[in-house]
Amino acid sequence: MNRQTSQLSHNSSSQLFYSQYLKQQQVSPIAERFSGDEVYELRKKVDQLTKQLEFKDKMISELRAHQKLLMNRLPEQKQFQQENFTDRLKEFEQKLKEKEVQFQNQLIESSLLIKENQSLKQEIIRLESCIKDPAIPKFVNSIVDLVIQCHPQNHFPNSKPDLRECWRWLKKILNDYIQLKQRKN
Repeated sequence: MNRQTSQLSHNSSSQLFYSQYLKQQQVSPIAERFSGDEVYELRKKVDQLTKQLEFKDKMISELRAHQKLLMNRLPEQKQFQQENFTDRLKEFEQKLKEKEVQFQNQLIESSLLIKENQSLKQEIIRLESCIKDPAIPKFVNSIVDLVIQCHPQNHFPNSKPDLRECWRWLKKILNDYIQLKQRKN
């Protein structure tokens, strides 16, 4: 059992490392949109979400304590008359169900916040690595130069095309190429 667990954790960690490696090797058009200030803003948002998550976890623990308190406050059966006992028991069960639903909703919300927080952290790390990588601007400039060279002269008289225009142009070329290949076959 322990061997299987260690194999699963090794496989999942190697898959995570490989997926992060693949993400770092790809140039994302999103990375070009973010500057240092935007990365700082994303970090602030991650911090805010982390604080919200901690607050939600605190609320969950308080609700659990409150739930235990309610369970302990249930009077003994001897103190109630039989008809009064069943009414109070139903009322208590209803309150308990409401608290349980409320707790489950908060737990789901906290889980979603954790997932969003983790994905934002991963995106920030990926964006920072893209910004710091000196090969990316060189690669982008070579793509822009390729687009300029493949267009007629004075097609871009005032300035170079931006990365979005280059990306659209490359996608169009590839789509046309794929359609021609499909027609041949």
